[in-house]
Amino acid sequence: MRILFLCIFLFISPQSLAQDILPVGKQMVGEFDIFMDFTHQHDAVSVQHLGSGDWQTINHSNINLGYTQATVWIRFRLLNPQSEPVHRLLDVTYPLLDFVSLYEVSDNQLPTLIMRSGDRLPFTQRSFKHPGFISALNLQARQQHNYLVKIRSGAPIQTELILWSTDAFQGHYRLQSSILFFYLGLILSSAAFNFLVFLYLKEKVYLAYSLYAASFALFMTSQHAILFEYVFPAAPELHHWSQLLLSNMAISFTALFNLLFLKIKTFSRSGWGLLTFITLPFLLLLSSSAMTFTMAIQVTVFGALIIIPAIFIIGLFNVKKNADGWLFIAAWVCLFIGIVTFLLSKIGLIGFSPLINHSILIGSALELLIFAAALARRIHSEKVKRIQAQQIIIEGSKQTAKLHEDIIYSTTHHNITGLPNRNYFERWLNLHLRKEKPCTLVLFHLSRLHEIDKTLGRDISNEALEAFGLKLNSEIQLLENIEVLDSKESFYVATLSASTHGLIVNKAISEALLSQLKRFQESLNMALMIDNMEIDPYVHCAYALYPEHGRDAQILMRHAGIALDVAPNFEQHIVQYTKEINPYNERRLKLMAELKRAIGSNTLDLHYQPLVDTYNGQFIGAEALIRWPHVEYGLIMPDEFIHIAEKTGVIQALSLWVIRTAVQPLKAWVNINPDFLLSVNVSALNLQDNKFISALHILFEDDLKLANNMILEVTESQMMTDTQHAMKNLWDLSELGFHIAIDDFGTGYSNLAYLTKLPASELKIDKAFILNLENEPQNQVLVATAIQLAHNLGLKVVAEGVESEDTRILLGKLSCDFCQGFHFSRALPLQAFNGLYAENRA
Repeated sequence: MRILFLCIFLFISPQSLAQDILPVGKQMVGEFDIFMDFTHQHDAVSVQHLGSGDWQTINHSNINLGYTQATVWIRFRLLNPQSEPVHRLLDVTYPLLDFVSLYEVSDNQLPTLIMRSGDRLPFTQRSFKHPGFISALNLQARQQHNYLVKIRSGAPIQTELILWSTDAFQGHYRLQSSILFFYLGLILSSAAFNFLVFLYLKEKVYLAYSLYAASFALFMTSQHAILFEYVFPAAPELHHWSQLLLSNMAISFTALFNLLFLKIKTFSRSGWGLLTFITLPFLLLLSSSAMTFTMAIQVTVFGALIIIPAIFIIGLFNVKKNADGWLFIAAWVCLFIGIVTFLLSKIGLIGFSPLINHSILIGSALELLIFAAALARRIHSEKVKRIQAQQIIIEGSKQTAKLHEDIIYSTTHHNITGLPNRNYFERWLNLHLRKEKPCTLVLFHLSRLHEIDKTLGRDISNEALEAFGLKLNSEIQLLENIEVLDSKESFYVATLSASTHGLIVNKAISEALLSQLKRFQESLNMALMIDNMEIDPYVHCAYALYPEHGRDAQILMRHAGIALDVAPNFEQHIVQYTKEINPYNERRLKLMAELKRAIGSNTLDLHYQPLVDTYNGQFIGAEALIRWPHVEYGLIMPDEFIHIAEKTGVIQALSLWVIRTAVQPLKAWVNINPDFLLSVNVSALNLQDNKFISALHILFEDDLKLANNMILEVTESQMMTDTQHAMKNLWDLSELGFHIAIDDFGTGYSNLAYLTKLPASELKIDKAFILNLENEPQNQVLVATAIQLAHNLGLKVVAEGVESEDTRILLGKLSCDFCQGFHFSRALPLQAFNGLYAENRA
């Protein structure tokens, strides 16, 4: 009869609405009722008989009742609207509650006790070894479940009720544990370091800081139930009294450290005040034996609200006398805000949230780090000659400089031949041409390298390229007036591409020079002995003259390259550049005239190459790549007309066309996958134009959220040679919601310090480092270093040029986030990409 009455009462009692279980990893219980039982006479059955006026409905996700003597009952209802059972973990988040019980109220049955826990009970009795109070909930399909939570505690009653999926809870717990143990490791390391400094310098301020930091760290372990879990899990009373002991120790050592840090004389007025605050917490601790634990902890909390601000005020009156006064103020502001926020939440004056519950942790970490910096500054200024650890810092700096030097070397030298690469040579040549003295750029091309690669394999072709490069660099030194590129390494030749080498002769071409080049060509055409095989290299040669054929490195190299292209058509395979052999002039002029019209008539096209998750192969986005289907020339790649657009001033219109065209399919993809990312390339000239930035604002003003799904790629060299104005525009775009990616990383000098100032969220490693990565140990080291560096800067990493499954697997082992390359797909027209994307999702 009692059960029947309870079921009828549950049906007619006004209650908070049932909350639907959502298919998400984390869900807050945000609708529940609270009843404060000051008589402590109700149980899980009798509390159901209470009228609606006894219950208070809460429509937010946290509870903060401060210190209360009442037993708190919380009831809530969960509805599983799905067609299959759902399993969730209920997390009562605050770890310092004395007693926590969870009941399930079912039809025609008495309430079922699911969990009984609390920090007044041994930790070993918990079914989940977790600082909070965790219980498994099994929610049947299309059924409503009613729950009661009973809480009684001498500590402040403040908590959240969170529903977790198992995977999400494990991930959250690992993250929270990592953050907390990182904090403890940081603070305890700082305490240990300063204790060692004290042993060496014999200055009490470092001992005080060590005790101060250690007491704060131990206090945090108590507050987060770490000591309870790992030190005395079977002794809850020790856990409770450790909170009281450690909190008073933290307050006392705070006062002691400030007395010594500010160099306040012990017998001054301020000194007596701080001495009082040092001893007062211990007096409170001694007198706590005559109080209940609840009263003792409340006295400590209210005492801390008086002592902490008072120490700060005393310090303010003395900061002018101390060189580190401004650091004292900065440190104490952080700690003051953290502690006051934490204590006010304890007495219920402000709401409870994870951020507020960790406010003392955050504030103390910042404060301790600032004081650590202040002590380090004091060591540097006062005791620099006595600190042997300076050598460690110097060695660390040397290692960092060496790493930076290695990265620069790898990006300026060819990974196979070891000779200077195209980037190095082009920069060097531009500097050399400033002398405005006639010179000749000579190119040698190993024409059979591609054939060797296809027939004998990449290893043999690499050996052939290396042998040819070293032979050329050795023999060419005998050439009259040869210019040395790097006197330290005795480099006279640069590897400009996979099969082409370049050098500079400091004189105009002459019959004597031409005769020497022919002799060198004949020598270079002699068979190379590779792996006991004779390989004929078939070397072509071409040259261009400065200033006749170009006044800067890029033009001169391009013209020499044009001559090299036609060299096989000449009997001696050695050609000088002339305008007559340049096949691009007429075509380039025609493209310059037609590009603007092609943009206006919408006859350009976008192809899309998938961006793939390295670990599971899922498409997480794409890169939009422009193509020009020309009536006369066929499909023209962007390498040919982007430079034209920049030179003719239509790059802004071209970039806006790309973004505007890409928005429509992006909307469709975002409807399928809200996290879908689309990358587009922008020019440095775009970033310098306020009209371009304004146009993007207008384009996305009706759908600002869509900007969060778009990545703007800027090449590394552009970002490092850009103006401050362009930097401001980059930040403006980032604040609008766009992601910023550093494209082709590794092809420039990689100024790491400058990159940290950019609002980038992604780094793309150039395909030159990725191709055949599994067979290039040196590139593996460089790629691993770049990935680690990017992750340390908070950037995601994309590897371009992935052409094999072995490369993808290796990149996964190196913790690369995303991949892109022909192994997954070439850039496809929209319809073909949509088909491929659908297959990938299936």
